[in-house]
Amino acid sequence: MGKSKPRNRQRNRADPTSKPIKPPADPELAAIREQRILPVLKDLQSADLKARSAAASAISNIIEDTKCRKLLLREQIVRILFEQTLTDSNLDTRSAGWGILRNLALEEEADFCIHLYRQDVLTAIEGTVKTIIQTIESQDQPFTKLPKPQQALVWNLTNSIVNLISSLSEAQDEILEAISKLSTLTNFLFGLLSFDPTTKDVQNEVLSCLMALTEDNERLVQEITDNDTWLKKLLELKNSDGIVAVSACGVLHNIFTTMGWSDHNMPFEGVSDAALIPVLLQSIQNADSTSNGINGDAAHSSPDQILQLALEITASIATSLQEALENSHEKEFEGFEDPIEDVDEMDAEDVDVDVDADDKEEEEMKEDEDDYEMNDEEIEADMDLVTGDGPDDEDSLGDEPTLDHLVRSAAPKILNLARPDSSKSTEVQNAALSTLNNISWTISSIDFSTGHLSSLRDFWAALSQQIWDELISPVLASNTADIELASTITSLAWAVSRSVQGQINVKPEEPQKFMALYHASKKLDEPAEEQNGNAGKKGGEDEKDAFQSLPVKTIGVLGTLALSPAPIDLNRQIGIFLLTLLTSLPSTPAADTIEALNAIFDIYSDKEYAFDEAVFWGNGFYKHLEETAPKVKKMSKGIDKRKFGELRSRADEVVVNLGRFLRYKKGEKEGKSK
Repeated sequence: MGKSKPRNRQRNRADPTSKPIKPPADPELAAIREQRILPVLKDLQSADLKARSAAASAISNIIEDTKCRKLLLREQIVRILFEQTLTDSNLDTRSAGWGILRNLALEEEADFCIHLYRQDVLTAIEGTVKTIIQTIESQDQPFTKLPKPQQALVWNLTNSIVNLISSLSEAQDEILEAISKLSTLTNFLFGLLSFDPTTKDVQNEVLSCLMALTEDNERLVQEITDNDTWLKKLLELKNSDGIVAVSACGVLHNIFTTMGWSDHNMPFEGVSDAALIPVLLQSIQNADSTSNGINGDAAHSSPDQILQLALEITASIATSLQEALENSHEKEFEGFEDPIEDVDEMDAEDVDVDVDADDKEEEEMKEDEDDYEMNDEEIEADMDLVTGDGPDDEDSLGDEPTLDHLVRSAAPKILNLARPDSSKSTEVQNAALSTLNNISWTISSIDFSTGHLSSLRDFWAALSQQIWDELISPVLASNTADIELASTITSLAWAVSRSVQGQINVKPEEPQKFMALYHASKKLDEPAEEQNGNAGKKGGEDEKDAFQSLPVKTIGVLGTLALSPAPIDLNRQIGIFLLTLLTSLPSTPAADTIEALNAIFDIYSDKEYAFDEAVFWGNGFYKHLEETAPKVKKMSKGIDKRKFGELRSRADEVVVNLGRFLRYKKGEKEGKSK
């Protein structure tokens, strides 16, 4: 059989860049293209230097307009920049070209930066960086001797390059890794910090870039800590003032977190978050006193920008501290005696219910349970597995300067910024609420029952009530329709209440407000069938969001408010609400069910609680939970563990815990009646 001739794949293939671009069908866009876009692009490619420079500046100014920006991209502005503008003989034009790329990266989605990366933009950046370095390090013509306009031009170009590096690093992990490997760029950034003539704007841009680069980046952080000069420079800038000091704190916090440096684990004094909080608080105080309501579109050093950045870093410090405390001082809960592989394969005795078992198996299981009596030690040990409680190896956390700074110094100042009647912008108030939320969750991870840090506990108890009265109650009373605000406040309420074991003085109507919020927010969430795994979801992100949803948060708040020593009537009100969610299965979403059951396990974990007999037994909670158990197991089995691994795992866990809890309560009741 004869061989066919190989196809000439290049023959007659048109140059895609030479194809004429059709005008948009929309008359308005077509007019903008003819009147504003095509003329300026023509000038950008003109032989006349002044025309090119003016066109580049004009394009930079119209990029914020979405229609103009999309039309520029449609007309292949990026190709023109790479082929002509960025290699222009005139520095002014090149600088404006990089400014255009920077602005496009800021306005467009991450896909744009990924496109630039695939166009080998890092090589072009490296070349420009070398030019900047040669200019500022020149011995023949010292930088400080250059005319001021030329110096300003170099700093504008530098700003554009550094800002673009930041955008690229945040777009994709692969790009971040590639940037981290380029020693030219790292040396350039730290060289700018050490160069005396560097302006504050450029310093701040460099530090902002380093914040983006050092977040969860072990390679780069190790390189920085191995260089004493770089680390000392960051510590020096931390002690400066304004936005530069705050940004330096951000970089150092990333370094401390990545290296695991904390109050009890640091190579030398002053390299833990405890050294950053006073600087951040001073910056907050200074910015607050000079704040004039400048919005977020103003200069980088506006008071509101400083406040927001300082609050964000403080919030991150609180989160890192929570992880450090859990890892260093608390005994990690190691799970159950037997690993949970799959509810489908679990023994009926472990689950205490099996909807697939026949009548004979159920009868035999019931007889086994009746014959077996648990002693007090076994009951307590089994319940510890349900609640996650257990003996701690450490009775005291010892000195915790970071924690002390957060609670005694930071929280009261941040409360002032978060108040609804504050003169601060919405962005600052939201950042303050988020920071208080993180601090509250950190406090909630500490067990104060052993008596350690009693002074700090008492201080926080008073402050937490103040937070509730001044931030949470007003929003509840307003019946706000702002779901984002409601979610933020509910998360804060959960954290605050949990941090003091529910010992918050609430207004009589507030529990009902949270219940009403639950029902209202459910209408905004995805259908229960999707959360239960009976319908397809879009991805793992939705699964994680299920446990951060507003309905789950409201259940969390109510669960903490019902803890002992809650009044019997309040406990009954909340207990019935939680039980109603369970009896409503399968319409109740899986995440809501799991949170409701966990709340019940915690609330009724001890027969000595005043409401145990009156509510749990008096209102027939045990019987209702027994009847609900088959529904819970069916819910768990209905979740596709391949698509929703965490949701299925937590559902399996709660099924096992429900069986343990029922056995515990039954044994507890029988022991009490003897």
